[in-house]
Amino acid sequence: MGNVRRALAMLALATSAAAGAANAPAPPAQDEEDPPSPFEACRGEGEDRVFLIDAASRRLHETVCGATLWFDGLFGERDLESARGSYGRFELSTQRSEFEGEAVRVRFDARVELPALSRRTLAFIGRDNEDEVAQDRAEGLGLRSQAEELDQDEHWFAGLGYRIRETWGIRSEFRAGVRDVSEPTAFVQLRNSWTAYEDANDRIQLRLTPFVNTRDHHGVTGATDFDHALSPTRLLRWGSIATVAEENSGMQWRSAVILYQNLQRLRAVAFEAFERGLTTAPEPLIEYGARIIYRQPFFGGRLFGDLVVGYSWPRVDPALPREGSAGITAGLELPFGARAVPAAVPAAVPEPAR
Repeated sequence: MGNVRRALAMLALATSAAAGAANAPAPPAQDEEDPPSPFEACRGEGEDRVFLIDAASRRLHETVCGATLWFDGLFGERDLESARGSYGRFELSTQRSEFEGEAVRVRFDARVELPALSRRTLAFIGRDNEDEVAQDRAEGLGLRSQAEELDQDEHWFAGLGYRIRETWGIRSEFRAGVRDVSEPTAFVQLRNSWTAYEDANDRIQLRLTPFVNTRDHHGVTGATDFDHALSPTRLLRWGSIATVAEENSGMQWRSAVILYQNLQRLRAVAFEAFERGLTTAPEPLIEYGARIIYRQPFFGGRLFGDLVVGYSWPRVDPALPREGSAGITAGLELPFGARAVPAAVPAAVPEPAR
């Protein structure tokens, strides 16, 4: 295994919330003559080792597991083992920026396979910002931080995905769903990822996602990640992402150089320099700056904390001077369910659980 794969695997261990998630509790004994309801079948008897944290994590998993059993049962025989393999996370963060003000973020993400439909079909539900969902702008930063641009709104979303058989090294997934309950936006995507180059220390990943949704109509998102392993625990990444949509003229883009450092025991830190813009905006270069992201596990990885400190120079009106803006974000992430860290490093490490 090359240095780049070792570094990515180590970073996955430190940055994936699922790596520290507790195993799902064993289901109680079932009465063959009176089968339990989906939610009863998923209920566990495990003792909470950390009060409230384990209980909250278990309840989230039981709810997702029960909903999965019910939905999967509509199309065939229920598969309890697959439903208990569901996983996800709940996130709460508070952000403050001198330029954009304050915001409180609540994000949720859950995924599960649906064997009654096929082993390649999965369901997803969550709450996240609309661009990541409707346009597939998840950047795969490796160290998922709580820091997002404050002008992004979060909405609930749900849908189904289907993993297409890999061809010529291209991994594809078809996704269809609905975002936002109050003003629904239906979306369809075909995410394609490809490892264009790989050796012992370097790797180039490409992603192309054509999409159609009822807000932006049709468009396409493209992303490139270049990884260079400096050591088994240190990785340098240059990543860029751009989106062109029919409804919004111009190209929305973001580029960043990130240095990751695995600190062992599920701790990690990242140093990032970034810039973002919109080609047709009055000020094409909307913001550039830098930030430090630190992740700390608590209670043996049952809970994770993120601290993000940054400084940037934003501007939306070219007639005004570009002034510096400090920002800070503090957040907590509660993983739930059971999910092992994959033996093979995925296309982006870790890939956002959507």
